[in-house]
Amino acid sequence: MNAAEPARSRGAVVSEGVLAGVIAASAVAVVLLLVDVLSGQALQTPTKLGGMLLTVMGSSEVTSGDMATPLALYTLFHFVVFMIAGILAAAAVQVTVKQPTAILLFVILFFAFEVVFTGFVAYLDVASIESITPYQVAIGNVVASIAMVLFFRARHPALRNIGRTLSREE
Repeated sequence: MNAAEPARSRGAVVSEGVLAGVIAASAVAVVLLLVDVLSGQALQTPTKLGGMLLTVMGSSEVTSGDMATPLALYTLFHFVVFMIAGILAAAAVQVTVKQPTAILLFVILFFAFEVVFTGFVAYLDVASIESITPYQVAIGNVVASIAMVLFFRARHPALRNIGRTLSREE
């Protein structure tokens, strides 16, 4: 284990992961809001995604005047999913700090997750919602990933030198 960074409790890992998830979810929300504002329809994307979630959950079609329900549902779903992802990322960071070569496994798992997520999005047929493009989804994933990486690098100085640590272990 790295002497500069002692083992953390499970609660500390969870709370750090929740914070990382909130930061990443907020970053993605800002990107979606920016895209929607530039298109002249603020909050259109999360509202439509919330409507799609309601449909997947078996709810009848949302009325055109009801923006609050799908927007609230999507916002809740969005933040909860990112908090779960943040907790998983915090656990991965904890393992990586102890065993730097584990980062290779986590990179592979990250890309596998992205493939599964892309498949899930295709299953939900996001492309049929005219205002949401695959590029927006990809940009959101990149922004979330960058936000989490920056957060964890700031909190765990050992991660900043992971490349050097790995090359020493070869």
